[in-house]
Amino acid sequence: MTENADPVISSDRGARILDAAAELVLRWGYQRVTVDDVARQAGVGKGTVYLHFRSRTWLFVCVLMRESLGLIDELVAAIERDPAAALIAEQMRSTYLAVQQRPLLLAVYTRDGEMLGKLVNDGQTAPLHGWNADLAGDLFRLLRAHGLLRTDLDVETQCQIAGAVQTGFHLHRPALGSAEQVAAALHHTVHAAVGPAGPPDPDALAAAAPQVIARYRAFHATLDAAIASQETTR
Repeated sequence: MTENADPVISSDRGARILDAAAELVLRWGYQRVTVDDVARQAGVGKGTVYLHFRSRTWLFVCVLMRESLGLIDELVAAIERDPAAALIAEQMRSTYLAVQQRPLLLAVYTRDGEMLGKLVNDGQTAPLHGWNADLAGDLFRLLRAHGLLRTDLDVETQCQIAGAVQTGFHLHRPALGSAEQVAAALHHTVHAAVGPAGPPDPDALAAAAPQVIARYRAFHATLDAAIASQETTR
């Protein structure tokens, strides 16, 4: 649990509801899980679910956001151990491996319609997509300012290239070998596409790493606040 953990997630009841929803969507898929199912699994009344989450869709969006919080924590911990983990190619390598251990996020990255159905494209997920896009742009601009990205492409193009490569590797993993082999190939491809020409400057990495961590922590706080703001006071 992070020190700025949000009250919905940290409360026993809210956590049970999120745990139940996550377990059921993994078991049956989003389209088949009802709020009644979640309430029974969590051992609460249906009305209690709506005390915490404004709608069925928002409940499952919050499940995905909670999964993202764990991924953020892993990325921050990696950068704290080694500033080189802040490089875009290394972040994508680490993300790929972490996502393999998180089935719900893997469903998002692989566009698994059987598990998530229409959830990912629902209008209530729009803020999450926007926040992710803002985060990517901020990280690319930050690293570019420290000389840790190539400069012959604009930031928007670099984000699009890296995102397309990342999506492609997630979608075609079975043809590419083990998770570690795929992650290494993804790292190599992203570095070749957007990385600096030479080895990264250790001083630049040391300066950039705390700023990357700060941006991830701000994103973490944004997700926390989004979940907390949907708790009603009925």
